[in-house]
Amino acid sequence: MPSYFLLPLAGAIIYALGSIIVKRGLKEGVTMDQSFHLTNLVLGGMFLPLLFFERSQVDWTLIWKPLVMGATFFAGNWLTFLGIKRGDVSLVTPLMGTKVVFVALGVVLLTGQSPSVPLWVAAAMTTLGIFVMGLADLKGGSHLAFTVLVTLSSAMIFGICDVLVSWWSADFGAPTFLAVGTSSVAFYTLILWLLQGRPGIFPRKGLRKWAVGGAVMIGLQAIVMGVALSIFHNATGINVVYASRGLWVIILVVVFGSFLGNSEHRDSGRYFLWRVAGTVILTVAVIIAVMDRAPAATV
Repeated sequence: MPSYFLLPLAGAIIYALGSIIVKRGLKEGVTMDQSFHLTNLVLGGMFLPLLFFERSQVDWTLIWKPLVMGATFFAGNWLTFLGIKRGDVSLVTPLMGTKVVFVALGVVLLTGQSPSVPLWVAAAMTTLGIFVMGLADLKGGSHLAFTVLVTLSSAMIFGICDVLVSWWSADFGAPTFLAVGTSSVAFYTLILWLLQGRPGIFPRKGLRKWAVGGAVMIGLQAIVMGVALSIFHNATGINVVYASRGLWVIILVVVFGSFLGNSEHRDSGRYFLWRVAGTVILTVAVIIAVMDRAPAATV
């Protein structure tokens, strides 16, 4: 398989762990705004060192491109935190995997290129597996319907964001694009924080380990994904592998849930089994993606 697929695979595992830690913090008393703002600030700080890795000439007349990318990331991140707050991570995280379909569509709509046939098949199977995971939960009424709608909206926005990174970063200067774009997320969060009346960003002492730990994990996986997208320009293939985070979050909930204070696999009962069943389809989709050594077209 292409060795660079190890990057989105690592990002998927890190994100799964990070989402569980974020959920734990929210359950313990960290507010959504605290977790959201802190994560965005950590993201901005973690990406800034990429400025020192720039080796090409940066076209600063195109600075609006990373700023637009940052705005889409900011919006998608806010919806993700809202989804995690309202629903189980073992539902929200797999549903986030639908991003791969939005990426595939974005490739076609924004660039006129098309991913290879195997990647289209993998994208379709990924979506099917994800909805099998959440099938029983979709019967849960307006509360779950809201969670699903918010999560799918987040996936769509992040899909657009990934296409923009893969499409625009090379012309601007990939390391600087990622540094400026993601640092702008921190700037946007400071503006929102001021508009909210400057509420406390740091939770009380006993909760900081969950808020900071989740923020660092989300930031680390964002760096991994940003590097993969900006260097290898295969947004669809990378995101199919990244969609395995739904599988990893279920594994982590079952194996380490008690240690991390997450009991979704017990509380959800038979609903959790639907989520597990969907992992079979998702796994097959990932295998198809990694076996597609030479995509017909990338972005």
